[in-house]
Amino acid sequence: MPVADQESAANTVNTLTSINDTSETTISSPTENDILRKPWKYIGYRGYSSFLASDDEFLVLRRFDNLSVRVALSLQDEISVLESELSAIDGEYSRRNAADVNNGTLRHDQQDRTELLNKIRQKLRHYNEFILQQTAMKKYQPTPSRIIKSIRNWHYNHDYHAIDEVEQKYLDDEKDLISVVPKDKMPVRRLIDHSRRLRTFSIWKQENQETPDYDAAYVSYYSDKRIDEFASGLIVAAGVIMLIAPLWILQALESPTYKLIVITLFVFVFLLTLSFAMATKPFEALGATAAYAAVLMVFLQFGGPG
Repeated sequence: MPVADQESAANTVNTLTSINDTSETTISSPTENDILRKPWKYIGYRGYSSFLASDDEFLVLRRFDNLSVRVALSLQDEISVLESELSAIDGEYSRRNAADVNNGTLRHDQQDRTELLNKIRQKLRHYNEFILQQTAMKKYQPTPSRIIKSIRNWHYNHDYHAIDEVEQKYLDDEKDLISVVPKDKMPVRRLIDHSRRLRTFSIWKQENQETPDYDAAYVSYYSDKRIDEFASGLIVAAGVIMLIAPLWILQALESPTYKLIVITLFVFVFLLTLSFAMATKPFEALGATAAYAAVLMVFLQFGGPG
């Protein structure tokens, strides 16, 4: 029937259109081999920026310390020259044999001095802004070497061709690199990060759905929350042991000398734990240690075998 023929024709047209769309998509999408051969075309700065933005620790930039100091010195010298010019003008207008000029007014000052002061004001504003910027920049922490290595590994996985080689050179000046978004970590957590074996445990691993296919085989992400919880658990466990273990040991000992030795050892270990594992301030560590020692001394006085 004609109706059926029309439907068949429409289905045929739709099928052809679908095939053409699929073909166009296949042609426009690069294959894995294309990406391997031309990473500079299919990955480039779009892929590199996406990788760096995937974790705050990867946002690494140069501080340009040497250049900043040189620019600061240049600005300082320019202002010093203007300062000398102003001093010369003041001296000229203050000479005894010079024309009577009112050096005690700003509103009706000489034009040359007014123009010079305006120029000095602009230079000083620029100079002060620059100094404040540098003060803020100095607060950024140096980038850990493991982060720099991870970024270099990304370039290595793409045969150092995704980004122009000369534009990767900024990673070579490691002392000048800063973490733009530094993470405040406990010493225990930093210890875990220093060990590749510890920080890459499978239990920390998490999926990142935004990882592109060309990076999926090389880039792994690990949960900061899980690692931080593990580090906190270690600290809590150590604290419990430090509180309970000496009580049982002192209860079992009879000699006061041995008890004092045990108390001294535990107090010393407690102080070291607070100072290096929890990054407390010196006075805070001493105060907490004094309280801990007082608890043990109280037990020494009232405790003992039955």
